[in-house]
Amino acid sequence: MKLIKKPLWPLGIRLQLTLWFTCVFAILLLIASAFLYRHLQTSLAGSLDGALQSRAEQIAGEIYMENGTIQMHESVSQLPGFDHDATNRPLTASDVNDDILVRVLDAHGKPFRSTPAFHLLRVPSSSVTQTLDGKPWQATVKTLDGHENARIYSRTVNTDGQLIAIVQVGQFTGELQDMLHHVAEELLIMGIIVLLFSALGSYWLASRAFAPIHNLIRTARSIKEGDLQQRVPVPAARDEVYFLAVTLNEMIESLDTVLSRQRRFVADASHELRTPVAVIRSTTDVALLHASTREEYISVLRNVNIEAERLGRLINDLLALARGDEGKIKLEHEPVRLDQVADVVAANADTIAEENGVTIHRPQLEPVTVLGDETRLIQMIMNLLDNAIIYTNPGGSVTLSVRATPTNAVVTIKDTGIGIDQEHLAHIFERFYRVDQARVRNAGGSSGLGLAIVDWTVQAHHGTITVESQPGLGSTFTVSLPRAIEAAPKESVLIGSREKARR
Repeated sequence: MKLIKKPLWPLGIRLQLTLWFTCVFAILLLIASAFLYRHLQTSLAGSLDGALQSRAEQIAGEIYMENGTIQMHESVSQLPGFDHDATNRPLTASDVNDDILVRVLDAHGKPFRSTPAFHLLRVPSSSVTQTLDGKPWQATVKTLDGHENARIYSRTVNTDGQLIAIVQVGQFTGELQDMLHHVAEELLIMGIIVLLFSALGSYWLASRAFAPIHNLIRTARSIKEGDLQQRVPVPAARDEVYFLAVTLNEMIESLDTVLSRQRRFVADASHELRTPVAVIRSTTDVALLHASTREEYISVLRNVNIEAERLGRLINDLLALARGDEGKIKLEHEPVRLDQVADVVAANADTIAEENGVTIHRPQLEPVTVLGDETRLIQMIMNLLDNAIIYTNPGGSVTLSVRATPTNAVVTIKDTGIGIDQEHLAHIFERFYRVDQARVRNAGGSSGLGLAIVDWTVQAHHGTITVESQPGLGSTFTVSLPRAIEAAPKESVLIGSREKARR
């Protein structure tokens, strides 16, 4: 068995959303800051390189050749420490701290003049050889102690197409690095502040977003206390909360309908069960007080047996419906000749019809096969015939027909009975629902569960049932079931149909 570890600190949805939003915002902020820092670094480096190139070009314009000797104008020669050869005097702190990096080499690459600070750099020889080849050289070098960097640019000085000198200019990048570090620190501080406010804003927005759900919770709690007439508020925006509210209202509506039907079902079942019990008790009480002969006791026992049989049918119907609702009834799936089953059921119902003065006609029984449970189909047709016989006046008739369509088997039972008002048609398949006029025709003759069982059987066989009726003219029930692949049913199935119909 695999154990599932629970988190030590379970977080609510609002905190989870806040953390997710903050993390996403932190990633975006980090990417934006990195892009800004990189762009600033590249821009400053480009500006520095451009400034060095401009300075080198300006210095190169101040250098000329006279009598085979390199000469410089006063603006260049007056640079601090640049008026003498570097080897002629020692470096002083002021010379170095000026940070002026300029060096002039002759056409052979030998140093001619340089500022004192230039001697602090470790400049590679490639800066000279590459420049002598006619290609400007540019790179970042370190000082001799390795603590600082400098950007160097090297180019040639030409007069009349002849190379006369090499100019190298540079600048320490310490200030540039300090500026970048300062920018990074400011970005970090601003990022923390922005993330803090974004976390607070995210939590506030999450709370605002869940406000409709809190309304749903409050309404659901009041509904939980038993008031199923209430409905949760539906927001105007068609978002997830809207569909959640609609779904909850549909569920509450369904629960209200089911509970109302269940309460009515329990009340009706109690009434129906109480009636035969009361009859049995009254009959036996009268017999105990007044019966004295054997014939009187036999009459009492016969009446008790009739009521017990009625009570048993009612209990069996209730049990069948309860099992059907729970899905515990397993239907058989076998080929059944619906026309032969209907013929056998009608033949067995003739006796009941004659007792009530009703005639059963079956003029059209077309051969058709369905795939289903033979027992339930027999019960379905028998209940429909019983219903038609019970609510048809003496002298009336019931017509049973079976016909085949390309896709369905259609069973039609039409009577000339008292009919049903339009207001009752939508409820006749509900349990224990009976029209008051029907009660007068045969009081106690029906438990009000027959049509409910018929409706359940039709749905279990993936069929449909419809009813048309007019008061005083009769009713017509039409059942449509999907046809099966035609196959001759076994003889045992037909024999079984006759036996089940007789029972």
